[in-house]
Amino acid sequence: MNTIRRQVGALEIADLNGDGNNDLAVGCYISNSFPPYDDWHNLVYFNTGTGLETNASWISDEQVHTTDLKIGDINKDGFLDIFSSNGGSSFSDSYIYFGTASGPATSAGWVANEPVATFSLGVALFDVDNDDDLDVITTNQGINPNPFRRTYMFINDNGNLPNTPSWESDDESIQNTVSVGDYDGDTFDDVLLTKWANFETALHRNNAGTLDTSPTWTTGSVTTDRGSAAADFDGDTKTDFVVGRSGTSNPSSKYRNTSADATPILTEDWVSGAPFIGVQDLRAVDVDDDGDIDIGEVHFSDGRAHIYLNQNGTVPTTPSWTYDADNVGTAIAFGDLNGDDITDVAIGYSGEPCVRVFYGIAPPCVADTNGDGMLTPADFTAWIDAFNNNLPTCDQNGDGSCTPTDFTAWIDNFNAGC
Repeated sequence: MNTIRRQVGALEIADLNGDGNNDLAVGCYISNSFPPYDDWHNLVYFNTGTGLETNASWISDEQVHTTDLKIGDINKDGFLDIFSSNGGSSFSDSYIYFGTASGPATSAGWVANEPVATFSLGVALFDVDNDDDLDVITTNQGINPNPFRRTYMFINDNGNLPNTPSWESDDESIQNTVSVGDYDGDTFDDVLLTKWANFETALHRNNAGTLDTSPTWTTGSVTTDRGSAAADFDGDTKTDFVVGRSGTSNPSSKYRNTSADATPILTEDWVSGAPFIGVQDLRAVDVDDDGDIDIGEVHFSDGRAHIYLNQNGTVPTTPSWTYDADNVGTAIAFGDLNGDDITDVAIGYSGEPCVRVFYGIAPPCVADTNGDGMLTPADFTAWIDAFNNNLPTCDQNGDGSCTPTDFTAWIDNFNAGC
């Protein structure tokens, strides 16, 4: 937890200075608030080796309205860069802070130049044409009297990213976030654009390196969507999509992919059962390191962050973990921040504190039946004693009972280690 008052628009976790430890990048935005905010520079909290530094030692020279951040080696020099998706009422241009051996430069080395003044809301870095460099796609909006904009993509040429877009969508709308995933199995990533009220969230097919300018599939509803992720949630090797939503009767939804060819067949097969709806950011990540993909989200409307832990391909409708904050939630990111190889979660807020970090806890070592913190043959003797006396440590398969099948489960747990 930090002690500064900011409005956080984005969080990303990555090793930005190449020391083997993950750092935390923070994008900040400005709004008409009371009391007013007097600082909205972007920040990086570098990792000390055991956790994040108390005060951010990296501060961007520019102070603009940042809505999203993504990290990747855009110019192919071997160092990670930060793409800052910017906008606000002043239509601030998006920036790239190019990486160096000691971390990103504090001054932007690349500035976007869209055909019209644009309020960018989200960004994704991905290789649209499979030519081994990162292309950039941004979602956008305008401001009244013309609040609509096109989606733009900047196509990388072997590390050289043009400042003007090389691709744009046919339609103008209010887009929010963007996620990428290969729905049709052709090895080219497709693009899902979440959209605001009066527009349908849409999937654009990547046709062998050329992204279709019109959608190939939409959700069919004009809900207010923000936050999305692409992942194989059910283990069938097909990319599914989850979409965050806002509004009293529009819970977040997951769409299962059963497409057999380029024609998308995406069917809603999960909806969130969280008590309030107002997703601001959403991620798909294996939080508990059990081999399947979980869902993490944070809500603007009520400040709650949720994690839904996937159970062998089935995502529960009620959150497995919740944190209820006093201030509104704005961003969420996952990664190992204290070097214990366990996934942690960082959550951004508007207010003070503006970032909270929750460290992951190692799962119990169930095969350690004598509780000495080690796996040795003595644990087998302890399990026999637990079996004979119907002790809780006998239950190795988690079915709530003590039966001979727990012996096989103990063997598996012992071999898996802790």
